[in-house]
Amino acid sequence: MNLLCNAVDFCFLDGLYTCRFRYGHAHLSNTITQCEVYEITTSKDCPDGLFLRAQGICKIMSVLSDLALGKHAEQSSTHLSYGAEYAVDGNRGTNILKDKCAHTYKDDTNPWWRVDLQAVYSIISVRILNRGIDEYGDFSFRLRDVTVTVGLTESDVNTPCGFFAGPGTLSQLVVIDCPTLPQGRFVKISKTTRALTLCEVDVFGVSV
Repeated sequence: MNLLCNAVDFCFLDGLYTCRFRYGHAHLSNTITQCEVYEITTSKDCPDGLFLRAQGICKIMSVLSDLALGKHAEQSSTHLSYGAEYAVDGNRGTNILKDKCAHTYKDDTNPWWRVDLQAVYSIISVRILNRGIDEYGDFSFRLRDVTVTVGLTESDVNTPCGFFAGPGTLSQLVVIDCPTLPQGRFVKISKTTRALTLCEVDVFGVSV
């Protein structure tokens, strides 16, 4: 099934405005549309080098439900008993003391978390459920400068997916889209500031 979807890309003035569309998608319930590459020439205005509301043919692909749920996960270090597995246990509570969340050691300055999807997928998006309020107070701001990468092997998880600058807020559901649909078996979440806390991680993708 094909349909039209919106696109935004740069224009280049060559007599008329030529706009080459490279990526984009639109969510439709449990499906996602992925636009094919195409080129359109138009005489319309192109303010600030952007061509808005361009349309291209899209293909509908079925998006698989959370690929990370119940899968094997690891992290760079573990604070107390808050292991990597708590980010994929299906518990969407955000009180770390009651609900358990994955949490690296508090002085880990380059923390990371990684899940093995056990098969190769084209990754569409990664969702992170941030820490909420608890007896210790509000530490949601620690979720910042977060990078999501994808890889075929656990030793090479370096293909970019997306980035979240943050800082996060209490119980925030952070959605990080992967516009290039990187392929991989492993998904890694890392940051360059100390301590990484993940109350739940959802990974969505399509079969390769």
